[in-house]
Amino acid sequence: MDGHQFLKKVKTLYPGTTRLILSGYANEQEILDSLIDGSSNLYLFKPWDSEDIKKKIAQIFEARQIFRNQILLDLANGLENLSLVTGIYNAVCQLIDHDADASAIARIIETDPAVTAAVLRIVNSAFYNVKTGSVAQAITYLGLPVVKSIVLSCSLYKSANIKVPPFSIARLTNYATMTNFFMTQIYSELLQKQVPDALATAGLLHNLGLVICLHYFPEIYKRVVEERLQQPEKSLLEFEKETIGVTHAELGGYLLNWWGLPYPIVECALFYHEPLHNAVMDKIAVSVVHVASYYARKTVTHSMVDALDIRVFPLLNITQRDCEKLLQVPQR
Repeated sequence: MDGHQFLKKVKTLYPGTTRLILSGYANEQEILDSLIDGSSNLYLFKPWDSEDIKKKIAQIFEARQIFRNQILLDLANGLENLSLVTGIYNAVCQLIDHDADASAIARIIETDPAVTAAVLRIVNSAFYNVKTGSVAQAITYLGLPVVKSIVLSCSLYKSANIKVPPFSIARLTNYATMTNFFMTQIYSELLQKQVPDALATAGLLHNLGLVICLHYFPEIYKRVVEERLQQPEKSLLEFEKETIGVTHAELGGYLLNWWGLPYPIVECALFYHEPLHNAVMDKIAVSVVHVASYYARKTVTHSMVDALDIRVFPLLNITQRDCEKLLQVPQR
């Protein structure tokens, strides 16, 4: 077996093991594939810097420590048979695991109009610059990991029952979609880069933990919302920590990691409120999602918006004004 096959086997047999690649081939497709399908958490280039490797390993262990929070583990174990993720998502995952061709996966997706529309909307967006009405062709362009993420996102938003004002499925769906769109805009127009394949759906999934909390713990979350509205100077995460014991970001990151999503997506979900956290390895990616999420939330609803960390703008080498102009939000 090659290195990619080896890592996939390790992931299957020992899912709790952190898997890193140290390689001298920056463009090797095998390395990129392993990151996209979650069989590798991180890759580092040769020649390496010993201090940098030690720092990255320390960051990984710091993030893993968050996932060992007993309250988080108890909550996640209670959601083990997650009723929100059933049917079409499980069917698509089984087909992917059995190396089914695109047409077979397309037939499953086409049984759900909402998922079909989401796949075609993303492949026909300016980011991919593809014009097609064929789901099978869309799968070929997007790649299976991206399609899997889109189906997961749709399954969650379709199945969730949310009755905690000011949140609603319509607003949360619009917010996630807009965050993903803003993320691609910032990358392409301001950073002059293409969004890395492993991050293609980070905006869609970054807020997954909030959807889970609102669906499964509505009465508890109503208290969180009431307290947050009474003390707007404190962040949503602070009230979640005090009331639930964990934050929606921690729960979302844990579940995405458990489901085997690419680690860059896991990291964005886990730290999008805290892009400069010590444990963040890709601060550029998480900072972009932080900015995209902030302005998407302000566009969809002006309530329950946590603060924007303006320190990310020098890090990204862009200005807040340029960002607001690009995203067409009101100037400060």
